[in-house]
Amino acid sequence: MKKESRFHYCWIILVGCCIMMSIGFGMCLNSAGVYLPFVAESLGVERAQVSYYMTIQGFGMMAGMFLAGKLIPKANIKVLLSAATVVMAVCFFILSCGKTLSCWYVVAVPLGISIAFIAPLPISILISNWFEQKRGFASGIAFAFSGITGAVLSPIATKVIMAYGWQTAYRMYGILALIFMLPTAIFILETTPESRGLLPYGVKVDDAKDTDAGEVVAVEYGTSLKDALKMPIFYTTILTAAFLSLGGGFSQHFPNHAVSMGLEPALGSTLVTICMVMQLIANVPLGILCDKIGVRLSATIYSAVGGAGAFLIAVCGTSPLMYVGCALYGIGICQTMVISPQVAREIFGKKDYSSINSIVMIAFALTGAFCHTIYGGCAQMTGAYVVSLCLAGAFYVISIIMVNFSCLGGKHLMEENKKMEGKTVLKK
Repeated sequence: MKKESRFHYCWIILVGCCIMMSIGFGMCLNSAGVYLPFVAESLGVERAQVSYYMTIQGFGMMAGMFLAGKLIPKANIKVLLSAATVVMAVCFFILSCGKTLSCWYVVAVPLGISIAFIAPLPISILISNWFEQKRGFASGIAFAFSGITGAVLSPIATKVIMAYGWQTAYRMYGILALIFMLPTAIFILETTPESRGLLPYGVKVDDAKDTDAGEVVAVEYGTSLKDALKMPIFYTTILTAAFLSLGGGFSQHFPNHAVSMGLEPALGSTLVTICMVMQLIANVPLGILCDKIGVRLSATIYSAVGGAGAFLIAVCGTSPLMYVGCALYGIGICQTMVISPQVAREIFGKKDYSSINSIVMIAFALTGAFCHTIYGGCAQMTGAYVVSLCLAGAFYVISIIMVNFSCLGGKHLMEENKKMEGKTVLKK
């Protein structure tokens, strides 16, 4: 075991996580919508028909998360992430040559699986393995990069499409995946600090154990998946992820909401921008807050803010108040990927975190795949988006109940995990 140095390799791991999150998730999901109108026009189909591939992609992600949760602790993460990156790039190149709608539906499955092997589940596992302290802070930074890339790449992709066509833009995405993610997977990322002869950040070496008799490693504390499956708090943890995903899924409907209110379409685009900016700004403070006051209170505060924003947008009819409501809603959205893995980690510990968190993130992906249908369907039935916005606010209220039930019900487990944090054992 190497002696601690002033600079810990965990920060290099965090840089790698930011790259994988920004390209592997932000590029594939947060900026994918810019292609839809151009592809639909080229194929001569409705935009909604093309958008169905994103729902299929969501089911591919669920299958991928299940596999990733099983394979990451056992296989070489460099091989897994490299293979997923190549698959993702190939999918984009195939789409660039697509001539029929069925191409998008077929490619959506391997593309969704590749995303699941790159982010967000592997990112949560890497941060859990490498950070015993400042785990929330690291998560906040990593997950913020999905929004940063979405905000930067969307206008660039639009300009490339307008100048050279959507086919060229798809090839550009495939090349970006290979240029940025493949070297990161091969040369930067490591599953555990032990693979580099290190301890997780925040774990101190006990010199009394640092002998020739064996290797000093961090204690693998926590609850097994088998035991977790018997606990009601395991299922409320899953529901927390589901309702956070549902609560934060309205943002893409802001342009339609503005039109339904008789406002300018440009206002809807402004609302989306405000939401994304606030989502980025609030990510890191959320991670710091999780480290300082715990995940339960942090999630309660952010869900209350996000829910208040949704209700405010629903009842107000003036632009300034809608801007305020949208900013509040954006703050709530940023917790969607940060809180759920943190809840699972704090309650159930490190022991079977990969398997437990994969199930939690499957719930996140499943409900996220149906967000568009739920909110769009409500609007179609009622003729406006007011009920949909109230529903988003209600989902945040339910998420507050779920996260409090989970954390208070698992208080004894969290206390035991806290006692074991930073401890080491001699591995012979």
